[in-house]
Amino acid sequence: MIDYFPNYIVKRGEKTIYDVTIKHLLTMKAPYKCKGDPWTKVCSSNDWTLVSLDLLGGRKGICKEFNYQTVCLHILTGILTKATKMTPVDFANKYLFKPIGVHKHKNYYAATAKEHKDFTMNKKPKENFWFCDPQNIGTAGYGLCFSAEDMAKIGQLCLNNGYYNDKQIVSSKWIEEMTKPRIVTGEKFGNMLYGYLWWIIDDEKNIYAAIGNSGNVIYIDPENSLVISITSYFKPTVFDRIEFVEEIIKPYIIK
Repeated sequence: MIDYFPNYIVKRGEKTIYDVTIKHLLTMKAPYKCKGDPWTKVCSSNDWTLVSLDLLGGRKGICKEFNYQTVCLHILTGILTKATKMTPVDFANKYLFKPIGVHKHKNYYAATAKEHKDFTMNKKPKENFWFCDPQNIGTAGYGLCFSAEDMAKIGQLCLNNGYYNDKQIVSSKWIEEMTKPRIVTGEKFGNMLYGYLWWIIDDEKNIYAAIGNSGNVIYIDPENSLVISITSYFKPTVFDRIEFVEEIIKPYIIK
């Protein structure tokens, strides 16, 4: 992972960061020196990727525990920016959103803590924004605003193994890899399985979901050729959202 940031100066005595891979970030198994998401420290800085890198590593070394971090996932969009020479929103618009008919997105930067809080807490519908840092790097763990219709298009793309209108948009191999169970999440998250940033709901039936901020869900059930997308503003646990989909919504669709 650190190879993408050749100009980054590793803190004295820090050795673990050299062993951290992109896979560790994708599976929430990366080690951090902080407890919980360090929102204030990261979001009050001028370079969120840099501060997130400063928090990575620690004396415990690489561990196998599920360590869910939202704000520090900014490292991933930092890597995307380095690898593509594009901002995440420009890359997504060109190579994902436009090809499948998702509305074009634009960056949204909150200059103050008050604006940041309003963006995340305000219940009014938002435009097609991608929340970003001062470097115009979109957040990786939250802040991407979609309509339910556009979320369903992404779900349909996954259901069709990366194809849209008979054109390959995303690698089928990547769809397969990202939905393989990599770790058990623990009691806090209903003991669900986790792949590459996707929640694995049923390993045997290959049911998986993207579960986002507040109550946003893209639920994909290949066995029934079904995609369910939800945009909402409620804050139950991750487990409750899936329970809501499977016990309330799904029975109305599948008779």
